[in-house]
Amino acid sequence: MKPGRMLCVVSSLFLLATIQACSQPQQASHSPCAALHATMQMKPSADLSLMFGNDAIQTALDTMTRHVGQNEITSTTELTRLGTDAAVRTADANGKHLKPQDKAVLEAYLREDVVPAIQQSPTCVFKVSASSKPDVSIEDVYLEHIGDRQIAKVKIANTGQGGARFIHVVLRNIINGMNPLNGQTEMVLGPGQWRNVSNPQATFTLSDIGPGKKTLTVVVQLSYAKEAGSQPFVYQEEWTYDPLSQTFKQSPIK
Repeated sequence: MKPGRMLCVVSSLFLLATIQACSQPQQASHSPCAALHATMQMKPSADLSLMFGNDAIQTALDTMTRHVGQNEITSTTELTRLGTDAAVRTADANGKHLKPQDKAVLEAYLREDVVPAIQQSPTCVFKVSASSKPDVSIEDVYLEHIGDRQIAKVKIANTGQGGARFIHVVLRNIINGMNPLNGQTEMVLGPGQWRNVSNPQATFTLSDIGPGKKTLTVVVQLSYAKEAGSQPFVYQEEWTYDPLSQTFKQSPIK
């Protein structure tokens, strides 16, 4: 080989080695978890967060991350099962009343959103970051005059950003010592829309529920879905009338 041609080959090899040496650190620096203990936020839906509780979902993330980090289990199916089981145990211990369809919703979220992220970035620290307010919420409960009687009205609003929701509302007006009065209705609300609902049969006088008299409680059960016929999310709240402030006080979400 001629000296000039050999010099060209050596120069080319040196240039290639230089490019590779420079490019490898640059690729590593683009990893979302290049820094030690870097955190990646996972954001389940508010509905899922309320259904299981953030503690339970965090337990699922920690369980799956631990198994991947130790190279024990890497299959999507097995990781999803381990995470779901861990979350269900924690939710049960925290007093959550889960339904069979709730587990299916969590499995879909872990399988489609969480497991791929953990497999791609196993050195990350995954943390749950979620809203505690559902897409459809009970904004207020108040009394309204109808002649000389009162009726409890409930303001339902779609406060989420996920589109329209098909909503089923069940109201129970409970005055101690009297039979509960039940009513139900259905509606469709788009983002930002709201509506007041009430049970027209459940009217009473203020003298029935004044200080030192009977207690009025309104139990509101909401079930809603993204489309008619799809699996709904269900939760319930209790609101009790306080005659001193003349307002309803909300109990924690069940």
